[in-house]
Amino acid sequence: MKKILYLDCFSGVSGDMMLGALLDLGLDAAGLETALRTLDVPGWSLRIERRVKNGVHAAYARVLPEAHGHAHPHEPPHEHRHAHEHAHEHAHRSHTDIVRIIEAGGITPRAKRLALDIFRRVAEAEAKVHGTTPDQVRFHEVGAVDSIVDIVGVAVLIDRLDAGRIECSAVRDGCGFTHCQHGAIPVPVPAVMEIFAAEPRARLLQSDIPHELVTPTGAAIVAALCERFGPMPPMRVSRVGYGAGTRDLDIPNVLRAVLGEAEDGAQTAAPRAGSGGEHDLVTVIETQADDCSPEILAYAMERLFEAGALDVFFTPAQMKKQRPGTLITALCAPERAEALAHILLTETSTLGVRLREERRLTLPRRAARVETAYGALDVKVAGLPGGGEKAAPEYEQAAALARARGVPLRAVYEACCITTESPAAPGAGQAPSARQNRPR
Repeated sequence: MKKILYLDCFSGVSGDMMLGALLDLGLDAAGLETALRTLDVPGWSLRIERRVKNGVHAAYARVLPEAHGHAHPHEPPHEHRHAHEHAHEHAHRSHTDIVRIIEAGGITPRAKRLALDIFRRVAEAEAKVHGTTPDQVRFHEVGAVDSIVDIVGVAVLIDRLDAGRIECSAVRDGCGFTHCQHGAIPVPVPAVMEIFAAEPRARLLQSDIPHELVTPTGAAIVAALCERFGPMPPMRVSRVGYGAGTRDLDIPNVLRAVLGEAEDGAQTAAPRAGSGGEHDLVTVIETQADDCSPEILAYAMERLFEAGALDVFFTPAQMKKQRPGTLITALCAPERAEALAHILLTETSTLGVRLREERRLTLPRRAARVETAYGALDVKVAGLPGGGEKAAPEYEQAAALARARGVPLRAVYEACCITTESPAAPGAGQAPSARQNRPR
């Protein structure tokens, strides 16, 4: 079973909401602050409070200046602290300064890489919005401290959580305008739009809530963390955490973090009762081409299988201008979709691919070694709904036996279908009769 973390951003996402949701899963707040104190960032304290949002109890993570012991009266909803490009004030930290602080900190290499990735995404987005470069982006002193604690804190907790996979819902933002030092800006704010534009996997959903729900820090966190954006996958839920935002809305202003277990690989659900099979999610990748040679297509198929495709097949297709073409279809686990799509885009002449997720039902299977009248060979045995089994031999071995015995390949296949032997059966090495091993 693989540990999976799902982030449900129905009310947006920010750095402090993410920090609160992870802590609400039961991660160690004291240990987190110990790790954060290894950074050369003085003058702050981390306070974890309990808030109730529309009846939902959540953890509210607040970064407070030690000198005052209270939050700034102008603190905006969530922790929206836009960077800006001016370098003339001493109370600003550059992106380069923040990189130096993180690299010198006493946190794990994995947490450092994640924190640097998140800050890089924020800096690149702000630089693009302001027409400058990431190294010229400046973070206001207060915003920089809060962002460092939020981002590095999230990186430390994610490293300690050690989830095998992290997924996210479509991220819901509001509408209208919000205010920063540059004046009124539209929601979603420009930096958030740039972060999502730079991450093809991310999905942004705008609602009619007239407030900013997604901050640049929150957008960069989910963009850096999440392998997939979409509905929650089938999983065995073990814990749920809620991180509170600052503003009170008509909906619960919380980020929900769901921790659970999913099957290894593409397997994301246990067998459904009474189905006789196992349900999982696969990504279907399709594209058509009318100007690819058979050699190119064959090589692309090889590359797709090497990259983890579960199946690849070609279908004749009639395309525009009456040209005969080929529909290329590949199936894979959702986490392999981007890699396989890249292969199709680079190895074939196509200019685009389609991706969709589908549920499939597969029979439970096992490997077995069987004895037939023609010799021993390996088979795959599948369990049937309602009981019973069916078996299929490994082709190369079956073909070798048919050639050696001078019998039709069909005869070897038929012998295997009625002589399946349980790998745990006693007396291994003896050839049981067909009647003893007939599927039942």
